[in-house]
Amino acid sequence: MNLHLDANAIVEWERGRFDLPAWIAQNHPNDELRFSAGVWQELMYGAYAWEPARAQKRLRFLSLLGVSVRAYAERQADRAARIAAELRSSPIGFSDCQVAATALEDAATLLTFNREHFGRMPGLRLAAV
Repeated sequence: MNLHLDANAIVEWERGRFDLPAWIAQNHPNDELRFSAGVWQELMYGAYAWEPARAQKRLRFLSLLGVSVRAYAERQADRAARIAAELRSSPIGFSDCQVAATALEDAATLLTFNREHFGRMPGLRLAAV
């Protein structure tokens, strides 16, 4: 099984409010950990835009996980467009649609603290935190 990580799970870990490695070891010890390309972009922004000490901290945290990055291609883009269309009366943004679509196409569970957005996506499994 696959576990996709949303950027906010990493941020909560960096801030000391969530023990991500312990949670993974307890709840998903045999799962392959993955980021969507959009989440990776969001996380790497910090490594390029922040002051060096904070950027190095982000890179250290990411290196500890050994997470693969999933490609965002036509299949994921089509799924994200369908999600965005289904939620058009109360949109959540294309970025979250891309994260959800990548997890859905991978048949993965998504670890996120943003249940307000992701909880509205049909068929998306959210990890319990």
